[in-house]
Amino acid sequence: MHDLPLNQAVGLLGLAAPEAPQLLAVVAHGDARSEQPLLWQLSSALSELGYGVTVLDATVNETERNPGLQQLLDYEFGRNTADDDGPIWNVLPAGLGLQSLCALGTRPAHSLQRLGQTFQTNGVIVLYAGVDYLVKLLPDSDIRPLLSVSSGKSSLLTSYLALKRLLRKARLEPTILNMMEHAKEGQGTGAAGVAHALSECARTFLAYEVNAIRIDPTQAESQFNAEMRRLATRLLENALELKSPAPGDSGFAVSGFRELSRSH
Repeated sequence: MHDLPLNQAVGLLGLAAPEAPQLLAVVAHGDARSEQPLLWQLSSALSELGYGVTVLDATVNETERNPGLQQLLDYEFGRNTADDDGPIWNVLPAGLGLQSLCALGTRPAHSLQRLGQTFQTNGVIVLYAGVDYLVKLLPDSDIRPLLSVSSGKSSLLTSYLALKRLLRKARLEPTILNMMEHAKEGQGTGAAGVAHALSECARTFLAYEVNAIRIDPTQAESQFNAEMRRLATRLLENALELKSPAPGDSGFAVSGFRELSRSH
């Protein structure tokens, strides 16, 4: 049996199964070599917490041979992310589908209601997308997109630009994750050095204090998995809930936008 983190949030998760899909977001800012392994680790952690998981990968476009979100939106049939064998997670290409949602020309909450109609499940939808999509779909919401930094050469620049746009264009505060790598004493290299530089840039140019979470991918597997479950729980605390319509209502509701009431 997996050890669950001992905190209040996990206790709340155990009270009752969620009644609607929970939407999380992971920022794609051009560091795929570190972002994609993190995405798989997060999905596995969510599965270990008992959720069926569907990843909508907006960095990949749907095709006839590799259908995904666009086909689900076009034909309006649901896709359940859980089966009788227990929690699973799967990945759907979603680039074209996300473009369609962004082009609806309505309030962002209305666009996300289409996801609720398409994924009528009690699981988690993880949106892996660039900042352009997140700015259009999630502005002024309570969601905290996961923004990771690594030791990649361009990670500082791309993570800073993503943070700037999330804060200024969408009024979104991300959860910043430093996938910490060991560096030689005094060199300031690795992801720790990038995270420190990002914090300095954010403080100087954005007047924003970065409080990054640190996870060491080289630690013992059991400890690493426990920390990933804690991260998953933290993200779920700020997920958007795509609620099914109540009797007599005409459509889905999205809980977690500031202009709408939020349910707990």
